[in-house]
Amino acid sequence: MPQIILKPAVYLTRLLNLVYYHLGPAKPWAGELARYFKTTPDKVVAVYLKKRPQTAKLWGEKKRTSEKLIHSFYQETDYFVYRQAYFHRHKIYLDVALAMLLKGKSGSFCEYGAGIGPATAWLVKLFPRWRYRLADLDCPAFKFSKWRFKNNSKVKFRTVGPGHLPLKEKFDIITIKQVLEHVPNPLAVIKHLADHLESGGLIFLDYINHPGEENLSASSRQRGQVLKYLETHLEPVFTINPKSPKEGYGLYRQL
Repeated sequence: MPQIILKPAVYLTRLLNLVYYHLGPAKPWAGELARYFKTTPDKVVAVYLKKRPQTAKLWGEKKRTSEKLIHSFYQETDYFVYRQAYFHRHKIYLDVALAMLLKGKSGSFCEYGAGIGPATAWLVKLFPRWRYRLADLDCPAFKFSKWRFKNNSKVKFRTVGPGHLPLKEKFDIITIKQVLEHVPNPLAVIKHLADHLESGGLIFLDYINHPGEENLSASSRQRGQVLKYLETHLEPVFTINPKSPKEGYGLYRQL
């Protein structure tokens, strides 16, 4: 689809996403976790509330300056299984669905920094013939993803590790949402994703600039380079303002 048509179409889907987020019904979030943890939804909610302040303390217990120690934070607690399930209870992905619809009945999708795989969980029911790849650290949230998609042969997994970026094949669509501010090497990650994007493929991303604790200073320092790389090596559809601390909305197409 030419950009003159794609851009307003994505604007509309983004608006509908926001309307649903603020006014739509909240999807149940504790039931699936209750089955996974073999407990009750009420206990899931209680554990989530208990773990929230505990995890805030956990970050400061070690001087997390190395990639290994940053990665280990997400391996040391299963809090993010709860947090992501709760956070995504209001979310839909009509903008990504539009891109998949325009591509056709089959294609390849990668959710990078997937955690519990919220986008994949929403999209796989609508586009069952697509191939899905989830990439993340070997951590409790990613283990939950493997459990929730264990019966779906279209969903496969790639594990990120210190010094290891895991993608092997190319994709028609990649999402990397609420991730770049948490990695110490965002420029390397973006170059890796661009290298694994098909010609004409799209990458959806955001990138907050508010360093502190999990939002890494190292990532903030590379933000300008990352956004410049995207501007010069891909075709911008929506760009993120490098001077704004807000996460922005980025959509870029491989040439």
